[in-house]
This record gives sequence, C-alpha cells and structure tokens, in this order.
Amino acid sequence: MTGRFAGSKERWLAASLMLLAAVALLQQQLLARRPPRLLAVAVQPIRSGAAALDVTFSRPMDRATVADSPLEPRYPHRWFGRQDRMRLLLESGDPVSGPVRLDLRGQDLRRLPMTPQSLWWDPRPFLLAVAPGDEGERLLMRLRDGRWRSLMPAQQRILQVEPLGDGRGVAVVGDDAETTQQVLFRRIDQRSLSGASSGLDDPALGPLETLESGSLLFVHLSANQRGDLLIQLGGFEPGSDRIWILDQGSDRRRLALEASGALRLLPDGTGLVLPSFDGLELLPLESTPGAAPRQTLPGSREVKAFCSGSGRALLVRHWPDYRRSLELVIPGRPPRQVWIGEAGVMAAACDNGGERLWLVLREAGQQARDRMLLLDAQGRTLLNRSLNDWRLTSGAELDFDPVSDQLLTVVRRPGEDAGRVALISGRTLDLTVLDQPAVLARWLPAGGAWAGRSRGSR
Repeated sequence: MTGRFAGSKERWLAASLMLLAAVALLQQQLLARRPPRLLAVAVQPIRSGAAALDVTFSRPMDRATVADSPLEPRYPHRWFGRQDRMRLLLESGDPVSGPVRLDLRGQDLRRLPMTPQSLWWDPRPFLLAVAPGDEGERLLMRLRDGRWRSLMPAQQRILQVEPLGDGRGVAVVGDDAETTQQVLFRRIDQRSLSGASSGLDDPALGPLETLESGSLLFVHLSANQRGDLLIQLGGFEPGSDRIWILDQGSDRRRLALEASGALRLLPDGTGLVLPSFDGLELLPLESTPGAAPRQTLPGSREVKAFCSGSGRALLVRHWPDYRRSLELVIPGRPPRQVWIGEAGVMAAACDNGGERLWLVLREAGQQARDRMLLLDAQGRTLLNRSLNDWRLTSGAELDFDPVSDQLLTVVRRPGEDAGRVALISGRTLDLTVLDQPAVLARWLPAGGAWAGRSRGSR
C-alpha cells in the first residue's frame, strides 16, 4: 500500500513538472512572437546637438528601421544607441520654432514590427526674467503664448537665478537690506513631451521650498544638466562656510571643500571646478579608489561658460599687465588662447560643440560702448558688431540656447534705470530687445517624459 502511494506520488510530481515545463515553453513561445513595444521616452538634457530624446523599447531593435521614423517638421537629426535603448539627436543649425511630431516605428532583431506610436515634443526652453517692481524683484516665466507668470513671491533683491539643467526646477538667491539672504527653490513639472498634441502645455508649478535662510556674507548657486544643485554659503563667523549639493532635487549631500571663489559644477555631473589660490582645480564629485589626482590649471583664471556637449569650456585669464585673454579649454590639451586685449570681457558663451564662441567686450573710455564678437574655435573673428546704444547690465550673462540658436541677456541704455531682456542671434548677432524690464535673465530647459502602458513581461 505504501509502495503504491509512493509511486503514485512520484508519477503525479513528474506529470506536474512536465506540465509546468510545457506551460513555460508555451509562454516563452508566445513572448517570442509578441511584437516589440515602446516603453518610455524622456527628454535628455545632456547632448551634443540642439535637443535629444532617450527612447526605451521592450526588445532590442534594428536601429536602421527606427531611424526611418518620420519627424515633422523635418529638422536634421540622427539616431544613436543599440539594443533596446536609443537616442534621437536634433542637429544644431536650423532653429526650432515650434513643436515637432515624431511617429516612432521600427522592427526588432527578429524583424517583428512595433505598433507605431506618435509623440509630440516641444524642445524650446522657457525664458526666465527677474523683473523689478514696486514690491521688489520678482522671478517671471514667459509662457508659450507670450504671457508672463510669477514663480515666486517678490524679494527686495534677487542676486542670482539658477535653473536646473533638466528643467525640473529653478533656484534664486534673495537678499534684503538687513544682510539676510535666502535660497528659494521652485519645483517645476514640465509638459513638453506628450502622446497627444493637446498634452503639450506650459509647466505646472510644484512646491516652493526655502533651502537656506539667515545672516550670510554670500551665497552662490551652480547647477548641472543632470539636475543637481550646488549651494555654496559663506557666513560672517570663522568656520561658518559650508557647501552642499541637492542631488537631482531630492537628497542633500555635504561637500568637505575649501574654495577661494565660486564653485562651478561640470554640465555632465561628473565633477566641479574649484577656484584656489594656485588657479583652477578640477575635482570629481564621487571619490573612488585609484581615481586620478586633482587636475590644476595655474594662473588667474575664471570660468565664463561651459560648452556642454563637448567637455570644452571658456575661461578668462587676467594678466599682470591688466590685459585679459579668452581661452578655449579642450580636454587633454593645453588652453588655446582665442582672444587677448585690454577691453573688459563682460560675458562669453559657446555652443554645445565649442565650435562657435561669443564674447561681449567693453572698451575703456567715456563712450564705454559694448561690442560683440563671434569667433571660431581657432580664434578667427567671424563677426564683429557694435551693440550701439545698448550695454550689458552689471552681472548679465550670455545664456546660449541651441534650440533657437539665440543668446539671452539683459541690456540697457545709458541714463535708463531698468534693463530689458534681449535676444541675440547666434548666427548674425542681430539684437532684439524685448519690452520686458529685467535685472537678470536665464533659459529654463524644456523637459518631460512619456511612459507606455505596462503589459507584463517582455
């Protein structure tokens, strides 16, 4: 009796295992016949071209078939990547004037086609301006229809505006007459990517946070394109200086550093530039065993701009005879001098590849007129244009947007109290001055993500 029961149990167990194996085989065959699906698409802020999308599929895809996906309007673009992750890169050149439609299609490596998916994408950034008013200075965002929206309560003065490179927020340094400074951070929910044209919209405002507040000697902010925000604080008491990073808008991390000037995060999130008494030092953000020693560039230099898609940067060097030079730093090479003279370098910028360089110079004298140069990477002057009666305001930057191929700054005429927002063509240096009064102006990059419906295992 016991033997028959044991044998029956073994036969039942064997049959169950065979059934499970058959079910698994059937499931595997069904999955093998399932066509590929589009899982997710996200705006990629770190890019070498004008704009980029990261695309994730459920299976490894044939890139040549994905590259046939229509894009309207037909801006120059390329596809990169392999397997199930690819990137669409809009080439720099033709300014993007509005939303684009991408009809994603393609085949996987088994030649099975995916179900086409249409996406609408508006890669244009949003213009931020610090506008003066009766109640103080207020940070505004220009919406797609041209209207302006306030992002924060008015401050007596706003000393700095720092948008996150992924477009998910913007921080400001506010100041009042009692030496109290505060760092305010507005989170922003971007809606520049959608599965329907009606889904494209202006950003929604998230919470407003006070990251720092108190009696401070100085505050400096720096952001990278990953969405990290560095906050550098200097107090009145010895030993009260501190530096910390808000990692992608969430986790706080202290940095044990001593700096003689303003720190700058590298655009790709791998490190930072530390001013020291010996020059500029390049440090990694993450210390790992066997990491390369600090890289030091001696001399009196300051970072003016990063060419974010190429690892290049623009530095201004101050010489003992009061001359100034503009240097293009290329990884692995000594700095290349592209301009030198006695004029003041008011601002400088470069495109993502570091092939076009812009600088605004101010000659000494009673006229003190500003002129703008467009240089190539070898230092050859391509264009030289006067700004006529307009001058860059104190503290104004040249903020380059590769999507519209425009530079953003703030200018004013001599004798006028308020500055105004100005746009400068990257190709022609034509100046367009807007009616909006401003103290500071920056671009907030477009952002957003789209996710497909989950349908179980791949």
